[in-house]
Amino acid sequence: MMSEILKISDITVGYKADPRILNKVNLNVYQNDFLGIIGPNGGGKTTLLRTILGLITPRSGNITFLRNGIKQNKLNIGYLPQINQIDNKFPISVYDVILSGMVTKKHSFFSKKTDEKEKVEIVAAKMGVQDYLQCPIGDLSGGQLQRTLLGRAIIDNPDLLILD
Repeated sequence: MMSEILKISDITVGYKADPRILNKVNLNVYQNDFLGIIGPNGGGKTTLLRTILGLITPRSGNITFLRNGIKQNKLNIGYLPQINQIDNKFPISVYDVILSGMVTKKHSFFSKKTDEKEKVEIVAAKMGVQDYLQCPIGDLSGGQLQRTLLGRAIIDNPDLLILD
């Protein structure tokens, strides 16, 4: 039996203009689950994902993260945002975008340790962007940018991967 990693219980989420985008949502996610959330534009899909990520606080209800059945304060979550939320004019290279996915307490964005460099190169190769590591993201095609951002989302072996 797979262990539960995320439990959403009766969350209600909204904004000032629309106080109830999500109303009493419940969801359980288990290790190795693949879930798709479908619905109309403006239906709350991104709001749900942002709430899971901790970017939006629910008005009510609970979000619980679990590892091996034990409640956790957080999980390592990889996130691939919608492409229209990315500023491709920001002066950052493909290498640094992928490396930024390793920014945790034990990694520093500004350190270029050999193992981090190797890990970036391995992920870039898996994503098919290894030839663009020194290119600014503004020089990439839409597909290359998405693959770069996916590399950032997966480089630190997340417990949960969210693709918006």
